[in-house]
Amino acid sequence: DKTVSLRKDLSEMHEWITQAEEEYLERDFEYKTPDELQKAVEELKRAKEEAMQKEVKVKLITDSVKNFIAKAPPAAHEALKKELDVLISSYQRLCSRLNGKCKTLEEVWACWCELLSYLDAENKWLNEIELKLKATENIQGGAEEISESLDSLERLMRHPEDNRNQIRELAQTLTDGGILDELINEKLEKFN
Repeated sequence: DKTVSLRKDLSEMHEWITQAEEEYLERDFEYKTPDELQKAVEELKRAKEEAMQKEVKVKLITDSVKNFIAKAPPAAHEALKKELDVLISSYQRLCSRLNGKCKTLEEVWACWCELLSYLDAENKWLNEIELKLKATENIQGGAEEISESLDSLERLMRHPEDNRNQIRELAQTLTDGGILDELINEKLEKFN
C-alpha cells in the first residue's frame, strides 16, 4: 500500500517535470518583437521559481522513499530506488536547463537594451551635428566667430567609432541567433 502511494507521488512528479520541459524548454528561440522576448524572460523566471518550489516536494518524496526502503524487505527496494534516482536526476536536469535558458534570455534582453542605448546615443550625436552644421551655416560675423564655430564642430566630429562598432557587434549577435532580426535590421537601416 505504501509502495503504491510512493509510486503515485513519483509518477506525479515525473509528469510535472515532463510537462515543464515541454512547456518551457522545447519551444523555439524565435522572438520577433521585444514584447515577445520580455514575456519569454518573465515566463522563464516564473518557471524557474516554480521548479525551485518543487524542491520541497522532491525532498519529501526522497525522504519518504528512503524511510520506506529502510523498513521494507529488499525485494521492494531496487525498483523504487531506481525510480527515485531517475526522478532526482530529471529534476536536477530540468532546474539546470531552466536556469541556463533563463540566463541566456536575460543576456539576450540585456544585449537588446544595450543596442537600443547605443542607437539612441548615436542618434543624439547625429542630431547635435545637424544642429551645429545649421548654426555654422548661419554664422554672421568675423573670422573669430567662424573659427570658434568650426572648432566646436570639429570637436564634435571626433566622435569615437566605438559606438558604431558596438552597434554592429550587438546587432550581429542578436540577428545571428535569429532574435528580433527584422526589427534590428529595420533600426540599422534607419541608423545607416
